[in-house]
Amino acid sequence: MVLAAVLLCGGKGSRMLDGGITTHKPLLEVGGMPATRFVVERLLNSNLKFSQILIVVPPGREEEYENALEGVNCHIITQNHALGTGNAVYNSLDYLSEKVEHVYVSFGTQPLVRNETVEGVLEIHLQKKLSFSLATVIMDSPYAPLIRDSDGRVTGSLETHLEKVTMPDRGETNIGAYWATKRALDDVLCGLHKSLYVDNEKRYNTTSGELGYPNEMVRGCLADGLEVDGVTIAHEIEMMGIKTPDTLRKIREILG
Repeated sequence: MVLAAVLLCGGKGSRMLDGGITTHKPLLEVGGMPATRFVVERLLNSNLKFSQILIVVPPGREEEYENALEGVNCHIITQNHALGTGNAVYNSLDYLSEKVEHVYVSFGTQPLVRNETVEGVLEIHLQKKLSFSLATVIMDSPYAPLIRDSDGRVTGSLETHLEKVTMPDRGETNIGAYWATKRALDDVLCGLHKSLYVDNEKRYNTTSGELGYPNEMVRGCLADGLEVDGVTIAHEIEMMGIKTPDTLRKIREILG
């Protein structure tokens, strides 16, 4: 089984800038090293063997990431236009080996995601022969709720901020850690890009103008009759990312 990981390191970090912090969020120090390096080294120390680890960064940041990740076996690629997480993953596909079978996607700003979660979701992903799997948790005010029918089958996924939908009081939300088959990425994600990207406007035909990875992938897979599920083994704290000076402080306290 050949595995790859794609870590997304986009974003302008406006809330950090407002707080006086100018370092790119995924490069802020946690656990004694840049956050993205912390995430990569944790994955490399897991029970999984990744044949490739790709780091997707904004243009002009390449050298910063090369320095931060010096000596670590990963490859830095550039997302030339900030058109969402789905676009970032789409841009990474050209760099994946043809031998890769399953791809883990997460963020350089989420160092609290446990290896137990990553490994546990992959186990269910393989057992159920899923095309797309999300690490989830049941919590109050879920930011990115997963929608199920009365039989428990996943029927959709929402993003309460970018898609401007009402946040439920309680529900199942993804924490920002996903597994997909390479075939689903090649078929579904590439198909979504082809059908939604408006070339002359340099945007996607979506509410936000961006291509969101988990939500559009969930919908695309379901539309193609592919199996999708959420695996509720995560802890709520794992979804805490480096977004503001306050969340950075909390993460640093947790990691010591």
